[in-house]
Amino acid sequence: MFLDERSANLLKLLQHSPISKMKELEAQTGLTRRQIQYGLNKANDWLQFHGYQPIQYNREIGYSFSDKIRDEELNVKLTKRNYVFSETDREKVFYLMILLSWEELSVYHFESITGLSRNTVLKDLKRLKEKTQKIALKIQYSKQDGYVIKGESRVKRYMIEYLVHDVLNSSNSNLIIECIWGNQEKQINSIRFQLERIERKLGITFTDERLHELTYLFLCTDQLIGKGEELQSDQSWAPFVTTEEYKMVEQMTKTDAFQSVWSETENLYATLHLLSMNRTKDISPLKDDEVIQHLLQEIVEEFERLAFVHLHDKEQLCQQLYVHFKPAYHRLKYGLPQMNLMTERVQKVYPELHHLTKKSLWLLEKEIGRSVSEEEIAYFTIYFGGWLRKQGTTLDDRKRAIVVCPNGIGISNILIYTLRELFPDILFLDVLSVRNAADYRLSYDLVFSTVHMRTKATLFVVPPILEMQDKHKLRQQVMQELYGYTTDNVDVAALLKVISKYATIHEPDQLEKALQSNVYNHTPKVTQFSLKEAEKPVLEELLNIQTIQLKSHVSDWKEAIQVAAKPLVDLGTVEERYVEAMIEAIETNGPYVVITPGVAIPHARPEQGVRSLSMSLLKLDEPVDFAPNKPVRLIIVLAAVDNDSHLRALIQLTQLLNEPANIEEILQTADKSVLMEYVHKYSKEEAE
Repeated sequence: MFLDERSANLLKLLQHSPISKMKELEAQTGLTRRQIQYGLNKANDWLQFHGYQPIQYNREIGYSFSDKIRDEELNVKLTKRNYVFSETDREKVFYLMILLSWEELSVYHFESITGLSRNTVLKDLKRLKEKTQKIALKIQYSKQDGYVIKGESRVKRYMIEYLVHDVLNSSNSNLIIECIWGNQEKQINSIRFQLERIERKLGITFTDERLHELTYLFLCTDQLIGKGEELQSDQSWAPFVTTEEYKMVEQMTKTDAFQSVWSETENLYATLHLLSMNRTKDISPLKDDEVIQHLLQEIVEEFERLAFVHLHDKEQLCQQLYVHFKPAYHRLKYGLPQMNLMTERVQKVYPELHHLTKKSLWLLEKEIGRSVSEEEIAYFTIYFGGWLRKQGTTLDDRKRAIVVCPNGIGISNILIYTLRELFPDILFLDVLSVRNAADYRLSYDLVFSTVHMRTKATLFVVPPILEMQDKHKLRQQVMQELYGYTTDNVDVAALLKVISKYATIHEPDQLEKALQSNVYNHTPKVTQFSLKEAEKPVLEELLNIQTIQLKSHVSDWKEAIQVAAKPLVDLGTVEERYVEAMIEAIETNGPYVVITPGVAIPHARPEQGVRSLSMSLLKLDEPVDFAPNKPVRLIIVLAAVDNDSHLRALIQLTQLLNEPANIEEILQTADKSVLMEYVHKYSKEEAE
C-alpha cells in the first residue's frame, strides 16, 4: 500500500495535533479544502491497510485520531518501500546519489531506490541536468563512469551544504536519509560524538539543528574526499590555521570516525563551518574578538538611532547577540549559505522591525563587502524584537511615518533626523522620493513631505530645514492630528521677567534664545542616536577657498547651478551628468531646493554622477529666480555618496543658515575670507 507525500504529511500533522479543524489544516499546510479531503481519504486507506482505525471527523471538534500511533512505529511503516516519493524528494535523492556515490550509477540504481519506471527516472534526470547547468555544473553519463557531476569543487560543496540543510529540514528526512546514508549509522554516530567533544572543549553549544547539520556535512565531506573530489585551496582561509577550532578539527579528522585523509584545505573548510554554525551557548568573552565586538556595538547603536529607541542593558544584549553574530559574521564574510525557515513569517509578522533591522546592518555589509541575506536579517530581527519585548518596548503601537523629498537624499536626511528628535513617539521608516513613495510596500500612517502630493495617509508639508518657529508650528499640527489637542503656548518674555526678579541675567538675548529652543524642541542638536559624527567630514573640509565662488550675476537658475557646480566638476568629484541631473530634478519637481529665503541647496542622487563626497558654494550679487517669488543669491551644491557621510557637514551648514543675520552678512561681503570665518566657526562649534 503506497502513500503519497501530501497524505503522509497530513498523517504526521494529525499525529502531533490529534484534534484539528479544517481551517487550521488549511492554514498549516497551505492546501485547499478539496486537497485536504483527498489526502485524508488516502491516509485513511493507508491506516486501515496497516490495521489502524481511520481518522474521525466531528463537526464540533474537527479531525482526530482514534488510535495512538507512536513516532517510531509510524516511521517504520513509512519507508521507501511503501512511500511514493514526490518530484521534489526524488530530486534531492538523485542529486545526493550522483554527488556522493562511489559506484558507477546507472538508471537501474535510481529505479531501484525509488520504485519508479525507467521513463520517469529518465525524465527526472533530464530535468535535473537542466537545473544544474544554471549553477555551472553538468551531469554527464558514460558506460565507464555512469552518472557523474562535472564542475568546480566549491560549487559542488555549496550544493552539498544546501541539500544537507534541505533534507534535514524536510518532513520526509528519515526516508531520504535511509536512501542515501542508510548503512552509515555507525559513522554518523561517531562524527556526532566527536563534535560533542569539541563543544565541551570550546565551551560552546550548537543548536540541535546545526549539530545535526554539521554531522552530515562532515560525513559528506569525508565521502567526497574518498572519491577524490578534493576542495581547491582558498588563501583567505589561511588565518584560521592558528585558531583553537582548527586544532580541534585536525584532531577530529584523524580519528576512526573518518575514513579519508583530510588535507589542510579540507580541515580549514570544516573549521569555517564550525565557526559559522549557530549556537545556543558561547562562553568565549566578547572582548577577545575586537573586530566583531566593535561592529556589533555599532550595529546596535545604529538600530537604536533608526528605531529611536533606547535598548537597556546593552552590554548583556551584545553578549547574547554575539552568540549568533560570531558565526553569522563568518558565514557572510566567506559566502557560506544560511537557510532560515522563519524568514517569511518574520517579514510578514514584523515588517517594520525587519525593515529597520535590515537598514541597521549596512555597517556589516560595509565591513564584509557583500550584502546580508534575508535569512540572516530575519535572525537579527528576532533578536532585536525579543530584546524590545523583554524591556517592554514595542514598535507596533507607534504611528508609522515616511519622509518624502523629490530626490530622497541630501537635505532630506537632515529633515528625518530633525523629525525623529521632534517626534520620538513616531516610527520613521524611510526617506523617499515622490516616485518611490508611490510604490512603497510598507504601510504607514503619516507623510512628512517637502512638496504637496496625493496620499491616503495624513500629510504634513514641511520646509526642508525646520527653523524654531517651524518646529513649534509642526508640533502643534501633529499633536492636534494625533491626540486632538495642542500644548499651550509659552510666553517666554513673561518667563524672563519672572526669572529677572530673582536672578541677575547677564545675557538676556542668549537666555531667551535658549528658552525658546527648549520650549519648541526638547532634544539637543546632536542626539545619542546620531551616527559617530567624528568619523564624517566637518563643513570646512568640504567648503574651502577652492570650492567657494563670488559672482555678480548669472542669466538664469540653470546657469547658477552650472556655475556653482563647476569647481566640483573641475576637481573630478562629480561628473557633468550630475549637473544635468540636478537641473532635471528641479524641472520635474519644482524649486524644492530653495530651503530658506535666498538660499538653495541643489542636489541629485549619488548614482547620477557623484564620485566622492563634496560641496561648493556660489554667492551672487544679483538674485536669480528659481521660481516666481523665489529669488536666490546663495547656491550650495551638495554631492553626497550615501545617506550618511555628508550629514555632519550638512548639520553644521543648516545651523549656520538658521541665523538670518549670518546670511545677511555673507550676502553683504565681497571677501571669501569672511565666508570662511563662518564656515570655520560652525565647524568648530558643532564639534565641541
